[in-house]
Parts: sequence; structure tokens; C-alpha cells
Amino acid sequence: MSAVAEAVNVSPSALYRHFSSKPDLLIAAVVTEMTPFRQVFDSCAQADAGLDVLVDGLVGVAADVRRLGVLWQQEARSLPPGAFAELRAEIRRTLGQLAAIIRAKRPELAAADAELLAASTCSALCGASPRSRDLTRGEFERVFGHIARSVLGAEPATAADEIGAADHLPSARRERLLSAAANLFGARGYDTVSMEEIGAEAGVAGPTIYHHFASKLDLLTAAVERSMEWVWRDLYRALAEAGDHERGTAILRGYLDFVDRHGGYAAILATETRHLPADVGDRIQQSRRDYFGEWLEHIRAQHVAIGEAEARIRLDAVLAVAVDLARTPHLRTRPGAFATVERIADAVLFGPSTAP
Repeated sequence: MSAVAEAVNVSPSALYRHFSSKPDLLIAAVVTEMTPFRQVFDSCAQADAGLDVLVDGLVGVAADVRRLGVLWQQEARSLPPGAFAELRAEIRRTLGQLAAIIRAKRPELAAADAELLAASTCSALCGASPRSRDLTRGEFERVFGHIARSVLGAEPATAADEIGAADHLPSARRERLLSAAANLFGARGYDTVSMEEIGAEAGVAGPTIYHHFASKLDLLTAAVERSMEWVWRDLYRALAEAGDHERGTAILRGYLDFVDRHGGYAAILATETRHLPADVGDRIQQSRRDYFGEWLEHIRAQHVAIGEAEARIRLDAVLAVAVDLARTPHLRTRPGAFATVERIADAVLFGPSTAP
């Protein structure tokens, strides 16, 4: 709190008169970032506006709100349980507004499908917005308009269309500990999870944990390294099995299957690498850059009409949708949820060029 007070040139005591704690301040910051979206939703609902008006409003807000995704994906999970529940309720209220508009415009959708599309729309725009400075204003409006329309117009899948299934875990204690750590770190953040909780989740008694991992940081390091091994393995498989102009799609299928089966591992790869030691973090970040660079190369080979900056933004949107779904239990357990995300991702990545 003292650092925040210094940044805004007020005394800590003055800051505490407005916010009683750091969790209260974080909740207020996220709600403030969400408020422009709520205003767009209120305006569209009152005017009975069409989806094009909604998209224009969403794109206008996304151009100016670039911090919401980072605040929610990385910072919010450090909140105490009660504060996190309060913030999640605020998020769900906002998504509920958008879901109601979607159902009004697409009455054939079930409530759960509309909620999934609402959550995916917000994830896509917030996930891609930090890179929006790479575009001119006109390019931004076209690219983000394409992303929003691709999500809002997606046809929900059913259980019969699902792309993956839950794996059975190995019985080895080390593997159970890795899986438990990834799931807990992915759901709650590295800082809030204890070794005792990991052991309890894995069914491994206290001191036995330390026979396999010397510390919580060792567990995180091993789990992140496992995540990178998985995505690279799937990429190699996609390159070997797909044709020249199908590899971008094949890598997408492999990545979504990874997120579906191993959501905790996918989440920590997206949000928890900042806790790694500097040398390990640098190595993982280089591996991530290489992996996504390889994927982007094949996306552009498959869709030659889009430039590098646009391809990166489209991919960022897809990654945010997939990882956010993996971390949202009531949505990810909906039958066909990941198959729906696959349809969204196909449309976002390989839809028409937005060039004028």
C-alpha cells in the first residue's frame, strides 16, 4: 500500500481512508476497469441494439482498457478466499449482463451457451488488448471487431463434439504431486498455496513430499518444465502428421487438447512463470517464444493474408479464451465446452483477413 500511496503522491494514511486493505484496493481497481464494459452492456440493453452496435462498443472499450486481463488473470488469485469470491461475483455479474444481451439477439441459445460465449468474448478482448499498441486505430478496430464477431457468432458444440477426455493420473507419488501442484497453482496462484495443501490434494503425507521435491519452488519449476515439454511434443506431432497448409490448425488442436486434459499445467504456463528463479524463468520464456513463434509461422503459412502483428493478436485472444475456460470450473464442465472453444479459435485464427 505504501508503494501505491507514493505513486499517487498521497500519504499511506490518506490511502487507507479510501481503501481499508490491499485486497479492497485490488477489487476496486478491477471493478473500475470493468465499468466501461458494463456501461456498454447497459446502453445496448436499453436501446435494444443489434450485435454490430455491441461489437462497436466492446471494441471501443477494449482500445482503452488494457489492464483488466492482467489484473484478473495474474493478480486477483492472490486475494484471500473471501475477497476473491467477492471479486468473482462482480465478474459474473458483468458476464451476466453480456450473456443476457447475447440471448436476446440469439434466442435459440441455452443460458449456459450464452454465458460461455460471453465469458469467451471478454477473455478474447482482454487477453489480446495488451498488444493493441502494435496496431493503428483503424487496424485495431478491424482486428478486434473480427475477434468479437467470431466469438459472438460461434455455434455452441455438444458433448458429442468434444475434442478430448480426462486422463487417468499415474499412481507414482511424484506425478500425483506435480498434478496437484499444477492444479492448485493454476486455480489459486503460487503464493497462496502451501506444500501441505499440495500433499493433501495428492494424497501424499507430510514429510514424504520432501523426498520428491525440496521446496514449493522446485515443484513449480518441475510443473512448468513439464508443461513446456507437453506443448512441444504436441507441436512435433502436429508437424509430422499434418500437411503443409494444415499445420497451424493441427497445432491448435494439440494445444486445446493439452488445455482440456491438463488445465492446471496450461494455467501455470500462462500466469505463474514470474515466480521462477531468474535463470529458469529466462529459459522458459525463451522456450515459450520459440513455441509460439513456430505456431505463428504456420498460422501465417495457412492464412497468408494476415500480417505478423495481427496474427499475434489473434493468437493471444485464442490463448486467453482457452486458459480462462480451463480455470473456470462451472464453464469447463459444460458438455461441449472445449469443442465450442475449438470452433471459436478456428474462426478467430483463420477467419477472413481484416485488411481494407
